Amino acid sequence: MTEVQVGMANRRLARTVRRWTAGVAAAGTVAAVLVGPAVPAQAAPECAQPGGQVTAMPWAQQVLAPEQVWPFSQGSGVTVAVLGSGVDGSHPQLRGRVLEGYDAVRRFGTANSDCTGVGTRVAGLIVARRTEGAPFTGLAPAARILPVRVRDDASLNDAPADPQVLADGISWAVDRGAQVVAVTIDSDRDAPALREAVGRAADRGAIVVAASGDHGDDGNPQSYPAAYPEVLAVGAIDQQGQRWVRSQFGSYLDLVAPGVGITTTQRGGGLTEAADGTALACGFVAASVALTRAKRADAPRSELIRLLTANAVPGADRQQYGHGLVNPYGAINGQLLPNKKPASPPGFTAAAERTDPAEAASRRTALTGALAALIVVLLVAIVAIMLPRARRRRWRAAVAPRPVTRPEPDEPGPPVQLFDEVPAGPAR
Repeated sequence: MTEVQVGMANRRLARTVRRWTAGVAAAGTVAAVLVGPAVPAQAAPECAQPGGQVTAMPWAQQVLAPEQVWPFSQGSGVTVAVLGSGVDGSHPQLRGRVLEGYDAVRRFGTANSDCTGVGTRVAGLIVARRTEGAPFTGLAPAARILPVRVRDDASLNDAPADPQVLADGISWAVDRGAQVVAVTIDSDRDAPALREAVGRAADRGAIVVAASGDHGDDGNPQSYPAAYPEVLAVGAIDQQGQRWVRSQFGSYLDLVAPGVGITTTQRGGGLTEAADGTALACGFVAASVALTRAKRADAPRSELIRLLTANAVPGADRQQYGHGLVNPYGAINGQLLPNKKPASPPGFTAAAERTDPAEAASRRTALTGALAALIVVLLVAIVAIMLPRARRRRWRAAVAPRPVTRPEPDEPGPPVQLFDEVPAGPAR
């Protein structure tokens, strides 16, 4: 075949391809007109609606009393990573306090936007500034938020997180200088990567605070990373100081905080006053950690954790309340001062004052055992003292025998005069 023939054949092939492509495009246009636009494989998620205005003082702020804390610390210089759904950095009460962050789900991009709203609510409890007409404010308004997205917007709010994504998010945050890491979404699986990320964060001095999870009424599964010993595990209580029925609990629980009917910032602007969940309780504890670290910057991680747990307001049941209700004032000052400690909820009193049948039975058992032990000690002491003396006396009685009494003989004396015998007088 000559070069001319080859060129002609190539041109014919090119024209055929163009006609076929045009035909396919036309067919697609007709189909679109007849059938309508194509439906995407997955519809865009429905994001949370903006909140409204709240003028009443929130009950959680009344309990934790941030006004008593702020003269000592407002969290300045502390970066708190919030692992959740992202944070709406454009919210008026959060603007300027939220960094760009990282999307650990996609492994690229920022997380300073939020669709479901959970991360924005948690961030508000930490750093929200007070605005005119709104008494709500965060506990540590001078801190900074580093948002890390660990759940996709299309996922259900109560779906467990991927432990690998959590591990990546924790490591990324610690590498960027986060001193406090608030894990607001739990996983139902233990994983080597997650355990390693938590251990690495602890080695670098960061304090990981994790929500215990919201399935306490559904089997109460063990949650991660809350169950790891390096983590401050947080449960939620209600307005009466009782464990929220959905708050997961166990021997790994360290602290509790308000988590029912919470007022906080809402994605898109405004406030909500009906937020529930252990994620919110996690936010309160993370803010308390930030306040304590800002005040005691030179204190080691272990000392900060001890201050938080030792100064908590205790509850009766260690399994359900951990060391008790977080007390930021006590943690910052290193002690509980009777005239300064935050007020407790009406039903949340110290363990010694709380009526608990199991605890009362335990006290009775301990008291009975102590009395029995005291009796045994006294008996042993008596025997130890008396035995050597008995040996020295050759087992004779220690008391002298009673003297024998003998009857004394009767001695003669004057006759006995009876009262009815009257001496006769002289005769008249």
